[in-house]
Amino acid sequence: MRKTFIALLSGAYLTACAADTSAPPFDREAMDEMLSSAVESGEVIGVSALVFDEGQVVYQNNFGLGDRERNTPVHDDTVWRIYSMTKPMTSVVIMDLVEEGKIGLNDPVSKYIPSFADVKVASLSDSGTAELINPKREMTVEDLLLHTSGLGYGIFGPVTPLEEAYMKADLFRVGESLESKVDRMAAIPLLGHPGEQWFYSASIDVLGRIIEVVTEQSLAEAMEARLFAPLGMTETSFRVRADQKPRFVSNYAFQKDGSFVLAEDGQSSPFLDDNGYQSGGGGLVSTRADVAKFAQMMLEDGQLNGVEILKPETVKLMMRPHTDPDIAYLLPWIGGESGALFGYGGSVQVTASQAQQEEAGRYPGQWGWGGAARTNFWVDPENDAFGIIMLQFFSPEDPPLHDDFQALALKQTRDDR
Repeated sequence: MRKTFIALLSGAYLTACAADTSAPPFDREAMDEMLSSAVESGEVIGVSALVFDEGQVVYQNNFGLGDRERNTPVHDDTVWRIYSMTKPMTSVVIMDLVEEGKIGLNDPVSKYIPSFADVKVASLSDSGTAELINPKREMTVEDLLLHTSGLGYGIFGPVTPLEEAYMKADLFRVGESLESKVDRMAAIPLLGHPGEQWFYSASIDVLGRIIEVVTEQSLAEAMEARLFAPLGMTETSFRVRADQKPRFVSNYAFQKDGSFVLAEDGQSSPFLDDNGYQSGGGGLVSTRADVAKFAQMMLEDGQLNGVEILKPETVKLMMRPHTDPDIAYLLPWIGGESGALFGYGGSVQVTASQAQQEEAGRYPGQWGWGGAARTNFWVDPENDAFGIIMLQFFSPEDPPLHDDFQALALKQTRDDR
């Protein structure tokens, strides 16, 4: 692990530790070359990245454009759609409420959202016909944290009848309250019994509604009070403020021929409007610096600069695997050869082969998650490090740059190098 002082992120929110010149410094030139080459080759349009190690930022830089149509470069304060990187943040607020005794992990979801008391499971009978049956047990708060709730999502296309039902329900349209969305979600049958399968889902949106019920605040108000304001995450919210608009990136879509087309213009985006859409599963915008504050808080056992968000034991609980390795994993990201299981709000790397470490930067104990527009972060407690990479485009698969960046970061931050 690098112990040589290289650089501090501008501002006072990240604290430095004493330098130790016994280990080689972070190879900034190698990282610059990797990221800039990805822009020059057309693999990505723009990128912002940060690596933190042993109490200090050892790498941060930006390359390419945040808005190709206006030729606007990526800067340190560029504002990004972080989509599902919202999920770990919502999960932290849930765990804060668990610490206060206002929520129990084993509580049935119906305790907070009565419409879930009557939820059914879609099952195939021996004759092959679909029927609705009662779940073997009620869905719990923990099931939501782990994506073992049986819920679907509606973002993967009509791959199953359940996903098609979620697509038709249009649960992500703006202008509808979270209460209404979640009640409509409860009317859709589950894809399986709670606890028996892992399927990436709208579970964290349901947690967002539970936060509203328990705190008697909107999700935005509760997250601001319990997470963003205490950590000084002044650039993170469910909408883009007027002063952030010039810094807000456009979003693109990767095409089969390797090109990118504009998916959402940052200067006419729905995120610019206060439309009431507050998705605990994917609604936030943020900056690299704000995500760094969140990641450092998790790395430092729940506190940052003397402010405690969670107790150390709660953070360790979140970053521990909780899904059963033997349940059905219905998407290849978790379980099986991935070496990863799921903790509270993020994946946990349980094992990592030599190839996974060298080629993808995976290491046992890493916790984190990414967003649909290819933002990503991980926290690496074993090596006292974290990394953040910010991109902004939709693509069927994660770009190779994700693995390349994480692999080089791990190579230069691991303790046994």
